Amino acid sequence: MKSPLYTPAARQDLIGILEFIAQDKPDAAMAWVDKIEAKCLLLAENPALGELHPHLGVDVRATTIGRYVVFHRESNDRVVILRVIVGDREINSL
Repeated sequence: MKSPLYTPAARQDLIGILEFIAQDKPDAAMAWVDKIEAKCLLLAENPALGELHPHLGVDVRATTIGRYVVFHRESNDRVVILRVIVGDREINSL
C-alpha cells in the first residue's frame, strides 16, 4: 500500500483542524482528522482522483471530504498532500 507524503504546510493544516474542532467537540476532532487521512491514503493509491486546478500549479488536484479540501499532486510516483483547508477559504492566497 502506498502512503502519501505530507508537506509541512499540510501537516500544520491537519493540526489546525484538530485544534479547531477540539475546542467544541474533542471526541469528533480526531475522527475528522482520521477521515481526512483515510482520504489521503485513497489518493495515494489513486492519484488521478480529484479535479485538476492548473491555476494552482502543474498537476494540482483537489478533492473534498466534508467541508475540507485536500490539494495534492503526484510526484516521483508518490502523492504529495500539499494543503488541507476549509472549503470556503480563499485558496489563491495560500
